[in-house]
Amino acid sequence: MHSITSPIKSIGTMKKRDLQLIDEIRLYLDENLFAPHTVHDLCRQFNINREKLQLGFHQLVQSTVHAYIIRQRLERAAQRLLESDDSIKAIAIESGYKKQRSFNKIFKTIYRLTPATYRRVHQYRKEPTT
Repeated sequence: MHSITSPIKSIGTMKKRDLQLIDEIRLYLDENLFAPHTVHDLCRQFNINREKLQLGFHQLVQSTVHAYIIRQRLERAAQRLLESDDSIKAIAIESGYKKQRSFNKIFKTIYRLTPATYRRVHQYRKEPTT
């Protein structure tokens, strides 16, 4: 998905060092995906102003910080659906959703299948044929 070391070049008005910091923030988010994050907290932690973070993040990953976190969490949830027998409710909670219904709704928006259907369809495809 994402490389450990990203080749960073200046994009538009963003300087190379600013984009390297944005990439460092992205890596931090990937490593701490399930911790609660706000743009305000990230700005304080990485000593970057809000506008620069939002602009740079959008230029680097074509997404807002919030949308990136949701997408990454859902990708991990989709992987867990296929690799574990954990309940969908447990995976929803692990993914940061207090209610399974909210998780189902956003999951279906992204994957066009409910988590249960996604698990059933993709596990069926993984089974060896005899």
